[in-house]
Amino acid sequence: MTEEQPAQSDDEMAVVVGWMHRDLGSAIDLHIQSAPSQQALDEKRIDNRHLLMTHNQALLLAKYLLDATGQTLPLKVKPSIWRKLFGARNK
Repeated sequence: MTEEQPAQSDDEMAVVVGWMHRDLGSAIDLHIQSAPSQQALDEKRIDNRHLLMTHNQALLLAKYLLDATGQTLPLKVKPSIWRKLFGARNK
């Protein structure tokens, strides 16, 4: 009989080192890049994961992250009537 190997955990820790997203119409492909350690990052051993989520799931994740960090989205400033009429000037 052989010794049983411990089951690998899906709860492995890693540091997010980059991400990208692609809008797929009714869903979003969130591509997350991570490294389990500084040594792995130095050796360019980057793990890649694609998470497919609905727009609602992405919104809930964004709200959770904003709340967790104590941040809010910046308010959109309406352009003035002059900017609407004459457009932005190049400086």
